[in-house]
Amino acid sequence: MADFTPEEFEEGKYTDYFPQLQTAYKRAFNELNAEYDSSLVHSLDQQVLNESEPHYEGDGEFSVELPDDPMDRLEGVVETEKARELLDLYVAGIEHQLRVVFDFADEDDGQPKA
Repeated sequence: MADFTPEEFEEGKYTDYFPQLQTAYKRAFNELNAEYDSSLVHSLDQQVLNESEPHYEGDGEFSVELPDDPMDRLEGVVETEKARELLDLYVAGIEHQLRVVFDFADEDDGQPKA
């Protein structure tokens, strides 16, 4: 398991932990892109999640802060409700992958490691 506090993560997330962040975001993208409308997944990735902020909450838990009014950022998306549902899945996937990448959870089940 990673050994850092929420404060240490915030200080080092774009220096010390950037490769792990990239891996987590890429894995979440690949999982959704394989199962859902790729144009919508790409739109969410490029127009919303490109300005998201991952945070370590402590106890192996992560959160992803979205920019204000994320649905307003999407251009050309007709089905807002579908986009909102997929964004929720995407954020949950990123949070899961952050736990996996930082060795707080197993890839398969997402359960915290004992």
